[in-house]
Amino acid sequence: MEDTRAADAEAFGIAPPDDPPEETLCEVWAEHWPALELFTALRTQWQVIAGMGGVVYRGLDYQALYGHPRYARLDYDAQGEMLEQIQQLEAGALEGLNA
Repeated sequence: MEDTRAADAEAFGIAPPDDPPEETLCEVWAEHWPALELFTALRTQWQVIAGMGGVVYRGLDYQALYGHPRYARLDYDAQGEMLEQIQQLEAGALEGLNA
């Protein structure tokens, strides 16, 4: 994947981003890439409770997941595997979001 951050920053007239520290980079195994792509496609589908005490993320809206074309066109067994991977990503994200 091409890194277009510097060109994007120049187009918007802002300073280019610093490269992240080396320890924040990670590799994604090829068999997990489709789940990561779908997870990031659902980035606006979080169920959130907001109140006087702050914001608490409850998890993803699974109706949005089930209706997403990348998920809906999978066969039954592949949907089960994808759901497990999405739930693992969700659990990790919830730890960070609700910290």
